Amino acid sequence: MVTSIGLQSLPGGLPVEPKNMASATNSVSAEDMPFIVATGTKKKVNPELRKFIRSHVMMGRNKGKTLGPRLKKTSALSRKVDSGEGIANEEGEQTNSALITTLPRVIPPKVGSELSFIRFADTIEHSAVTVIIQFSSMAKKALFPLESCIAFGAKEMSWMEALTMDPAYLHAMAFSARDYFDLLQGRMTLAGYQQAPPCPHLVRTLQLLRERLDGVVLAPRRDDNDVIKTSFRLGTASVVLCLAFHSHLMGDLPAVRHHMLGLRTIVDLEGGLLAFKNLKLAIEILRCDLNMALHTGGKPLFFDDLAREPYWPYPTFALPHDISEPSPIYSSGAEDLAFLDILDPSLASAWHVIKQFSTLVNSAATLQRKLPKEYLFETMVSVMYRLLHMSFPPSHSSTSSASFPYPQTPLNEAIRLGLLAYSSSVFLQWAGVRLPYLHFPRVYRHALVNLDLTSLDPSSSSPQLLLWLLMVGAISVFDTNINLASSGDSAASSGTGDAAWIVPWLRVNVEMCGATPGSDSEPTWNTVRRVLDSFLWIPLVHDKPGKAVLDAVISLECPGPRS
Repeated sequence: MVTSIGLQSLPGGLPVEPKNMASATNSVSAEDMPFIVATGTKKKVNPELRKFIRSHVMMGRNKGKTLGPRLKKTSALSRKVDSGEGIANEEGEQTNSALITTLPRVIPPKVGSELSFIRFADTIEHSAVTVIIQFSSMAKKALFPLESCIAFGAKEMSWMEALTMDPAYLHAMAFSARDYFDLLQGRMTLAGYQQAPPCPHLVRTLQLLRERLDGVVLAPRRDDNDVIKTSFRLGTASVVLCLAFHSHLMGDLPAVRHHMLGLRTIVDLEGGLLAFKNLKLAIEILRCDLNMALHTGGKPLFFDDLAREPYWPYPTFALPHDISEPSPIYSSGAEDLAFLDILDPSLASAWHVIKQFSTLVNSAATLQRKLPKEYLFETMVSVMYRLLHMSFPPSHSSTSSASFPYPQTPLNEAIRLGLLAYSSSVFLQWAGVRLPYLHFPRVYRHALVNLDLTSLDPSSSSPQLLLWLLMVGAISVFDTNINLASSGDSAASSGTGDAAWIVPWLRVNVEMCGATPGSDSEPTWNTVRRVLDSFLWIPLVHDKPGKAVLDAVISLECPGPRS
């Protein structure tokens, strides 16, 4: 038998020496390819030759994975950089390896985004979707100043599902998110909204909503199950809420009223507030109703007929199990205020409930706990609707009719309006954004200017009460043109808006309360803060804008003659 193993045969059939064979295998030319010719099967093979044959057979099998030319170059470059060696340039000179800061890119850059794989309910530009996602990621914190103290529950993903199934909701979220960021960054005013061309997403939302209401009535067919009915109505309510918010910014009061009537109809079809299953949406609807009442001066649409829809009962606060410290709401803090003894009993009850809620929020903020969302809902609804329906007409004071012939505002009316202003900052306003009011600031200012304080001790309660009433108005409803987003900067009080009259008046009462701006005694803010805490105050919500207002007061060199 003759076996050819691909090695060169020498004359006489003798194999080459292994040392020569090893060098021969390094060549790749055909003529240098060695051959070994062996005859017979019984002859014992030379061990050196056997070893050489085996090495030839295994050639290339145990080398592992080899790097490509680009990776080898990169690896060599990395080793030189890591070892601190110099790297030669084209002229052979050594360069400083510290100058090399990046390595050649191996992984390709990202193509597209996660949103590219989502099929939305309607055609929409990528920039609008980006704004929607940005707003949705911060919506709860932006819409509720007390978000860090209220247990709203885990974030639901139903809003994302709605973007893929409800085209009207998709476009409504697009223009609402844009409106919010315009307000937050000061890019748009009421006049700007009225002069701007209609937003394409707003036009598309109105078109889709009209088609929906023309095709399906708000009460679906009897064979539809309750889930379909509820989903349809709640989705429509969310769209109408966005439209009402935009109309509020536009100053289109008839449109606001029209949208609120639609929301009232949806709630009635669900069985009323008691049967409404989505508490967060119910809060949003009632916030919109209360905002419209303060904005227009009209009556709210909910709790307008007490025989059909009586007031929501005042909440019974229970101390949360995870707040172990005793709560001061059960002490006599609020009862020590002298003016509460002479208030109307219904107004004093509303004050007590707000005081209890504020104290619970302050305790939760201090201990980093959360209160049930029902506390927020029940306090807002039970207190604010009662305050809106109260009325204390002005009267002529017999002791000051000669020097002040105009009707004077009773103390009850001033406290009622002060509670509404305070409640609006806690329950209605958005974080960092103040929704505009037209009617309420005029009424509140008139009440403060004509306030009758003859029933109070002028040396004790009057300056403190006026300081609280003025400060609550400045941070909640009055147009003071103060940068409330940055309490560290001195705010300008140049006389535009309400700052021309409220800032000098605030300075007078700050000094009467014992806080002298610019003195070397206790910091002015600490003194003012103690006065505000003795009435109603939530530091989480009010400290930052209150400090900004006080900075404007301190920066005023010459206080006005108001006292």
